[in-house]
Amino acid sequence: MILIIGMIAIALLVISVVLAATAVNAQARRLLSVADGAVAAAADNFDLKAHGANEATLSLNPAQVRAAASKYIAEVEAGSQFAGLHIISAGVQGDSLTAHLKLGAVVHPPIIGWMVPSGVSISVEAKARTLLTR
Repeated sequence: MILIIGMIAIALLVISVVLAATAVNAQARRLLSVADGAVAAAADNFDLKAHGANEATLSLNPAQVRAAASKYIAEVEAGSQFAGLHIISAGVQGDSLTAHLKLGAVVHPPIIGWMVPSGVSISVEAKARTLLTR
């Protein structure tokens, strides 16, 4: 009888840990989806400079990237889907054509949430490149 109770306790513990890990992973994937959309919207805010009749260059502004990402996050109401959602970093990589965004949030896992009352911090990173082709 004691062994049966012990095995049931271990099985319930394993199930709760797997459920919590799955919930954290699912939230991280949802956050990555938001980050992908936000960085794609940010990459669309480029400056186009013409150099003569047949030549033009694109460039991204870090402030515009951050503003566009913030606007996208507000428009899709991602703040209501994630606890503690915030932009960790947003900017432009060295080539001035690639926008990058790093988002962070907190996940409160089910069942064992009392063991981690402050939640589990997650962060995701997304990049988008803007190109001009003819």
